[in-house]
Amino acid sequence: MSSSPRIDLDGIALVDEAQPTTVLAIFRYRTTQGLVLLMPESAEFSVDWSELESAELDLKEGSIRIRFCDSYVAEQNWLRGATTLVGRWMDRYTMRH
Repeated sequence: MSSSPRIDLDGIALVDEAQPTTVLAIFRYRTTQGLVLLMPESAEFSVDWSELESAELDLKEGSIRIRFCDSYVAEQNWLRGATTLVGRWMDRYTMRH
């Protein structure tokens, strides 16, 4: 029995939409409380839904876009002033007909 294809977002590198030169976080997964991200070469941490203006997944483009509330951005040094993080993924499953 073969497994079904799944959208696997774990491990997507997230960069500042305005200055995409450095990975600021790694997307891990979604919970009922918010998003779990990974600081590169560090630890996982949670961002509550209340700290996010939006979190979008575009299936056609294979992209993820996370926009933080301005108050959260002001409190978090790791964001380096970035209000929106973006990333792209490619599914690892190849279907054969």
